[in-house]
Amino acid sequence: MGKARRYWWFVVAWAALIFLLSSIPGKSMPQIPALNYDKVLHGLVYSVLGGLFFVALRRASPAMTTARVVAAAALFAFIYGLGDELHQFFVPGRSADGYDVLADGIGGLLGASIAAKLPFVGSVETR
Repeated sequence: MGKARRYWWFVVAWAALIFLLSSIPGKSMPQIPALNYDKVLHGLVYSVLGGLFFVALRRASPAMTTARVVAAAALFAFIYGLGDELHQFFVPGRSADGYDVLADGIGGLLGASIAAKLPFVGSVETR
């Protein structure tokens, strides 16, 4: 578990970055055309979270089936997205959106599924 612990730091760091970005008040958001694709951005950001969670959980629990690790990573991304939307409800100029939570969950599932297919991530030596 010692080596596996370092992978959790990547999950925590990415989750903290998401929290910090979602704490930016609406009027302080930069006017960048890419921000008009809100759901796509949610999916991309949470696909990274899902992929990182997959890697950390796979390293920590190598006996778990790949399907369970993917499901856990997607569920984690969905729940974190739900909490993040709740948080945004209290940020001035921001709002909570159920479709953002859906995009977060889909992104988490996509990221975890892609991570599971990568040969250097999806397989773990069980020594």
